[in-house]
Amino acid sequence: MKRGVSVLLVLLFFGFGFAHPVCGEETQPEPTEPAAEASPSPDLSPEPAVPVTLTIDNASVYEGMEKSYAQGYIPTVQDGCALVVLPLKGSVPFAEDSLRASVELGDDSASPFVSKNYEKTVPLARHTVKGGNTVESYCVRFDLQLKADRYLGAYPVTVRIAAETLGGEPVREAFTVYVTVADGKDPNATPTPEPTPAPTPTPTEEPVILPPKVLVASCEAVAFEDGAQPGAVDAGQSVRVRITLKNASETQAVENLTVSAASPGDGFIFESPADSVYLGRMEAGAEAEVAYDYTIRPDTPAGQYEIPLSFDFAYGKGISGSGTGTARIEVSQPLRLEFSLLQLPAEAVVSDTVEVNFQAVNLSHAAAYNVRATLTGDGLLPAGDAYIGDLESGSLQQAPMQVRVTGLTGATPYGRTTATVVYRYQDGAGVDHEEEESFTVQIVSPFSDSPTQEPDEPGQWWAVMGAIGGLLLLLGGYLLFRRLRVRRP
Repeated sequence: MKRGVSVLLVLLFFGFGFAHPVCGEETQPEPTEPAAEASPSPDLSPEPAVPVTLTIDNASVYEGMEKSYAQGYIPTVQDGCALVVLPLKGSVPFAEDSLRASVELGDDSASPFVSKNYEKTVPLARHTVKGGNTVESYCVRFDLQLKADRYLGAYPVTVRIAAETLGGEPVREAFTVYVTVADGKDPNATPTPEPTPAPTPTPTEEPVILPPKVLVASCEAVAFEDGAQPGAVDAGQSVRVRITLKNASETQAVENLTVSAASPGDGFIFESPADSVYLGRMEAGAEAEVAYDYTIRPDTPAGQYEIPLSFDFAYGKGISGSGTGTARIEVSQPLRLEFSLLQLPAEAVVSDTVEVNFQAVNLSHAAAYNVRATLTGDGLLPAGDAYIGDLESGSLQQAPMQVRVTGLTGATPYGRTTATVVYRYQDGAGVDHEEEESFTVQIVSPFSDSPTQEPDEPGQWWAVMGAIGGLLLLLGGYLLFRRLRVRRP
C-alpha cells in the first residue's frame, strides 16, 4: 500500500514538471496531424502596366551633330538653316516600326524660323554614328529655314512625337531643343539712320536698239544613198540635214554668228566634225545655210524629230546677242516582209480541193498591219483571201487557203497553169503595200493513172492494138507449124 502511494507521488511530480514551462521560454505547441493542403485561390489583382517611354540616345553622335546630347549638343546653323537632330529609342516596338514627328516654333512674331508645316514619318533604322558603329533608333531630323531679318538669341524648338504600340496604345511625347542664332541682328542696337539719297540726274534718253532675230527658215534632210530624194528619211540611213537660217531684222546686221546643233535623240549619231559652225556676218534680211550629218539607228521609231539650235552673235556697237531655234526632220521606219508558200502541190486533180499555206516574216523594226494574200489563176478557184493579220517586229505567222481545181478554160481542161499570189499589207501610217509572187501547177484528169503522163494522141491507141494483134498471129502460126511437124511419120 505504501509502495503504491510512493509511485503515485513520483508520477505527479514529473507530470507537473513537464506540464509547466520554464520562465522565459516560449511554449511550443505539440505537433498535430497535418491538415489537408488547401488549393490556392487565384490572384485576380491586375498586373501593373509597363510604362511606354521614348528616350534620347545621349551617347551617340549622329550625322549632322558635332556633340552627343550628353556632351551638350547644340543644333548647327549654316546657310540660313538650322539643323535639328533628335535620335530617339522606344522601350517597346511601335506599330509599323515608325513614329510621327512635328515641330512647334513658338510665337511667330519673335521666332527666327520661317513658318512651315514641319511634319514627317520617321522609321526605325540603323544609323552609322561617330566611331563607325551602327545604332538602331528613330533619328528625327528637321531643316528649319531661318528668316532673313532674324535676331540674335537662343530659341526653343519643341519636337512632338506621336506613335502607337503594337497593342494600339497611343504614345505622346514632347522634347525641347534650343537653337542658337549667332548671325542675326542685335535686338538692342540703335538703328542707323539711312542716308538721304542724292538726287539722281535725269538720264538722257537714247534710242532703243532692238536686237536682230535669227530664225530657221527651212530644213531639208537627204539620205546619202544614190538617187535619194529630199524629205522623209528611213531609219538605218546616214543623212545630211541642211538648215537655212535668216536674219529677220530689216535694219541690223549680225556679226560673228556661230550656230550650234545638238542631237535630236538617242537614235541619232552625230557624224559632223563639230557641232558648231561659224558663219561670220549676215546682213539684214539675208539667209545662210548650215549642214549637219547624222546616222539614224535602225531601231529608231518613225516620227518627227527636232534638232535644237542655238545662235551667238554680236550687233550694233559690239552688243552680244543670242537665240535658239528648232529644225524638224521626218523619219520613217521601212517595212521589210518576206513571204513564202508552204506545202505547195506540184499537180492537182480536176474537181479536187487543195490547201495552200502562206507564211509571212516581219524582218523590220516596225509593225505591219492587215497582212493578207490573194490568189488568182486559170483553173483555180480560191475560197477567199488568206488573212494573216498584224505582224509585230520579228514575228512570223501563216494562214491557209482552200483552192478548188476547176480545170483550164479552152479546148482541154488539163495542163500546166500559172497562179499569181498578191500579198497586201499596211504600215503604221496606213499606207498600202503590195508584193507579188507566181508559181505553176499541173492540172490532171481524175481518170489518169499517172497524173504526170502527157495525154495520148488519138492514133496511138490503134497503133498499139495493131502491134499486139500482129504478135498474136505470129505466135499462133508458130504453134500450128510445130504441131503439124510432130504428126508426120
